[in-house]
Amino acid sequence: MGLDPALLPRVVRPGEVAGTVRDGHGLPFSKGTLVACGTGDNAAAALGLGVRPGTPVMSLGTSGTVYAVTQRRPADPTGTVAGFADARGDWLPLACTLNCTLAVDRVAALLNLDREAVEPGRGVTLLPFLDGERTPNLPNSSGLLHGLRHDTTGGQLLQAAYDGAVYSLLAALDLVLDEDADPSAPLLLIGGGARGTAWQQTVRRLSGRAVQVPQARNWSRSGRRRRRPGCSPARTRPRSPGAGTRRRARCWRRCSGTRRRWPLWPGCSPTRPRC
Repeated sequence: MGLDPALLPRVVRPGEVAGTVRDGHGLPFSKGTLVACGTGDNAAAALGLGVRPGTPVMSLGTSGTVYAVTQRRPADPTGTVAGFADARGDWLPLACTLNCTLAVDRVAALLNLDREAVEPGRGVTLLPFLDGERTPNLPNSSGLLHGLRHDTTGGQLLQAAYDGAVYSLLAALDLVLDEDADPSAPLLLIGGGARGTAWQQTVRRLSGRAVQVPQARNWSRSGRRRRRPGCSPARTRPRSPGAGTRRRARCWRRCSGTRRRWPLWPGCSPTRPRC
């Protein structure tokens, strides 16, 4: 592109220190604090989960994502799979759908049903492409209902919406996984929808895999914590700080608490800890 490489920042590897803070500029970082590279939300979640190569992950949120860690550089000529890097130095092929929990909840609202009020049934198909769709690549598409009969119930329509959303994700997962990936490996289910019984049962039924739902927590945040300076892929805890650093850390945690705690620590504020 004709760009001078000297104008571009150096890309650092996972666990590598990029530099140190020169001046806090009002931020809660003292001079000399180590700075390391960051990562994206899905890569952070994979790191927080401790995902190993070949383990499939499905994230059920407003949009849906499927990904897996691999040591091979992903290459998808169709553009369906994004060839991201993960936070440990491997690769994180990922595919995303636009319509997931929000679309299913919209169908439940139209039917005036609770999102868990599904009923088994055959013959009805609902493609919940309410905002167009990314995977498959149908940006101008809309929702489609097929197979409606007199005896079709609202619960069956809702289950068809779940089926349509999950089927799109599983079709994308087939493109994400390596050819030698174990088809019987459990599927890690995360995101807001992962707590729903209907989501869990639908994924289990359509995938034919066991489903594992990790203990509820913010896995992206957990992964970012593990990327703190001093950490590495082989050592997820930073080096033990000195006594002075530990004292300042305790003080900052007190100072950066809720507003109700600040008056208990005179001189503290989000940008000016007492320590």
